[in-house]
Amino acid sequence: MRTLAGMALASTVVLTGMAVAPAAQASDTSGARPNATSLYAPTALVLSVHRGDAGQTGAVQRAVTLSCLPVAGTHPAPKAACAELNAVQGDLSALGTATPGRMCTKQWDPLTVTVEGVLRGERVHHVKTFGNTCMKDAAESAFYSF
Repeated sequence: MRTLAGMALASTVVLTGMAVAPAAQASDTSGARPNATSLYAPTALVLSVHRGDAGQTGAVQRAVTLSCLPVAGTHPAPKAACAELNAVQGDLSALGTATPGRMCTKQWDPLTVTVEGVLRGERVHHVKTFGNTCMKDAAESAFYSF
Protein backbone atom coordinates (compact mmCIF):
# COMPACT_ATOMS: atom_id res chain seq x y z
CA MET A 1 0.00 0.00 0.00
CA ARG A 2 2.79 2.39 0.91
CA THR A 3 4.60 1.51 -2.30
CA LEU A 4 1.48 2.14 -4.34
CA ALA A 5 0.92 5.52 -2.64
CA GLY A 6 4.57 6.46 -3.16
CA MET A 7 4.40 5.55 -6.84
CA ALA A 8 1.20 7.56 -7.26
CA LEU A 9 2.80 10.59 -5.62
CA ALA A 10 5.93 10.26 -7.74
CA SER A 11 3.84 9.94 -10.91
CA THR A 12 1.87 13.04 -10.00
CA VAL A 13 5.05 15.07 -9.43
CA VAL A 14 6.59 13.91 -12.70
CA LEU A 15 3.44 14.53 -14.74
CA THR A 16 2.91 17.93 -13.16
CA GLY A 17 6.50 18.87 -13.96
CA MET A 18 6.06 17.73 -17.54
CA ALA A 19 2.88 19.74 -17.90
CA VAL A 20 4.47 22.90 -16.50
CA ALA A 21 7.70 22.68 -18.53
CA PRO A 22 6.07 23.03 -21.99
CA ALA A 23 3.97 25.91 -20.72
CA ALA A 24 7.08 27.69 -19.51
CA GLN A 25 8.82 27.09 -22.82
CA ALA A 26 5.83 28.24 -24.84
CA SER A 27 5.43 31.48 -22.92
CA ASP A 28 8.26 33.19 -24.85
CA THR A 29 7.04 33.27 -28.44
CA SER A 30 8.86 36.46 -29.42
CA GLY A 31 11.91 34.55 -30.64
CA ALA A 32 14.20 36.83 -28.64
CA ARG A 33 16.77 35.24 -26.43
CA PRO A 34 16.52 35.95 -22.74
CA ASN A 35 19.00 38.59 -21.58
CA ALA A 36 19.93 39.41 -25.17
CA THR A 37 21.97 42.40 -24.01
CA SER A 38 24.61 40.04 -22.66
CA LEU A 39 25.23 38.63 -26.14
CA TYR A 40 27.56 41.18 -27.69
CA ALA A 41 30.12 41.26 -30.42
CA PRO A 42 33.51 41.16 -28.73
CA THR A 43 36.12 43.88 -28.93
CA ALA A 44 39.60 42.78 -27.94
CA LEU A 45 42.52 44.73 -29.38
CA VAL A 46 46.29 44.90 -29.08
CA LEU A 47 47.71 48.37 -29.73
CA SER A 48 51.44 48.73 -30.30
CA VAL A 49 53.73 51.63 -31.21
CA HIS A 50 57.11 51.56 -32.92
CA ARG A 51 59.50 54.11 -34.44
CA GLY A 52 59.37 54.38 -38.19
CA ASP A 53 56.66 54.61 -40.79
CA ALA A 54 54.15 51.93 -41.72
CA GLY A 55 56.46 50.37 -44.32
CA GLN A 56 59.26 49.82 -41.82
CA THR A 57 59.42 47.20 -39.14
CA GLY A 58 60.82 48.58 -35.94
CA ALA A 59 61.07 47.28 -32.43
CA VAL A 60 57.84 47.68 -30.52
CA GLN A 61 58.32 50.41 -27.93
CA ARG A 62 55.08 49.77 -26.09
CA ALA A 63 52.04 47.53 -26.42
CA VAL A 64 48.74 47.55 -24.56
CA THR A 65 45.53 45.54 -24.64
CA LEU A 66 42.01 46.94 -24.80
CA SER A 67 38.72 45.11 -24.36
CA CYS A 68 35.28 46.68 -24.46
CA LEU A 69 32.08 45.15 -23.00
CA PRO A 70 33.31 44.66 -20.32
CA VAL A 71 35.91 47.40 -20.32
CA ALA A 72 39.32 45.99 -19.41
CA GLY A 73 42.93 45.77 -20.47
CA THR A 74 46.35 47.26 -19.86
CA HIS A 75 45.47 50.45 -21.74
CA PRO A 76 45.90 53.40 -19.32
CA ALA A 77 42.39 54.76 -20.06
CA PRO A 78 40.30 51.82 -21.27
CA LYS A 79 36.91 53.37 -20.48
CA ALA A 80 37.67 56.57 -22.42
CA ALA A 81 39.22 54.60 -25.31
CA CYS A 82 36.15 52.38 -25.61
CA ALA A 83 33.90 55.46 -25.45
CA GLU A 84 35.85 56.98 -28.38
CA LEU A 85 35.47 53.74 -30.35
CA ASN A 86 31.72 53.80 -29.74
CA ALA A 87 31.48 57.50 -30.67
CA VAL A 88 32.98 56.79 -34.12
CA GLN A 89 31.04 53.50 -34.42
CA GLY A 90 34.25 51.48 -34.65
CA ASP A 91 35.76 53.51 -37.52
CA LEU A 92 39.45 53.50 -36.53
CA SER A 93 40.40 55.91 -39.32
CA ALA A 94 38.20 58.58 -37.68
CA LEU A 95 40.31 58.53 -34.51
CA GLY A 96 43.47 60.52 -33.93
CA THR A 97 42.92 63.63 -36.02
CA ALA A 98 45.07 66.60 -35.02
CA THR A 99 43.64 69.16 -32.67
CA PRO A 100 43.39 72.63 -34.27
CA GLY A 101 45.73 75.18 -32.71
CA ARG A 102 48.25 72.63 -31.44
CA MET A 103 51.75 73.53 -32.65
CA CYS A 104 54.23 70.81 -33.60
CA THR A 105 57.48 70.91 -35.53
CA LYS A 106 57.54 69.34 -38.96
CA GLN A 107 60.52 67.16 -38.05
CA TRP A 108 60.04 63.73 -39.62
CA ASP A 109 60.55 61.20 -36.83
CA PRO A 110 57.59 58.89 -37.45
CA LEU A 111 55.75 56.80 -34.90
CA THR A 112 53.46 54.06 -36.13
CA VAL A 113 50.60 52.67 -34.10
CA THR A 114 49.31 49.24 -35.10
CA VAL A 115 45.91 47.99 -33.97
CA GLU A 116 45.17 44.29 -34.32
CA GLY A 117 42.47 42.02 -32.98
CA VAL A 118 38.69 41.86 -33.02
CA LEU A 119 36.52 44.97 -33.19
CA ARG A 120 32.77 44.45 -32.78
CA GLY A 121 33.15 40.83 -33.80
CA GLU A 122 35.23 41.52 -36.95
CA ARG A 123 38.97 40.93 -37.39
CA VAL A 124 40.84 44.20 -37.76
CA HIS A 125 44.32 45.32 -38.74
CA HIS A 126 44.80 49.08 -38.73
CA VAL A 127 47.99 51.13 -39.05
CA LYS A 128 48.31 54.85 -38.34
CA THR A 129 51.57 56.76 -38.73
CA PHE A 130 52.17 60.07 -36.96
CA GLY A 131 54.93 62.45 -38.15
CA ASN A 132 56.50 62.59 -34.69
CA THR A 133 55.67 62.19 -31.01
CA CYS A 134 54.22 65.70 -30.79
CA MET A 135 51.79 64.96 -33.62
CA LYS A 136 50.70 61.74 -31.89
CA ASP A 137 50.12 63.64 -28.66
CA ALA A 138 48.36 66.47 -30.55
CA ALA A 139 45.70 64.01 -31.63
CA GLU A 140 44.35 64.24 -28.06
CA SER A 141 42.79 60.84 -28.41
CA ALA A 142 42.42 58.59 -25.38
CA PHE A 143 42.58 55.65 -27.78
CA TYR A 144 46.13 56.55 -28.92
CA SER A 145 47.32 57.78 -25.50
CA PHE A 146 49.42 54.93 -24.24
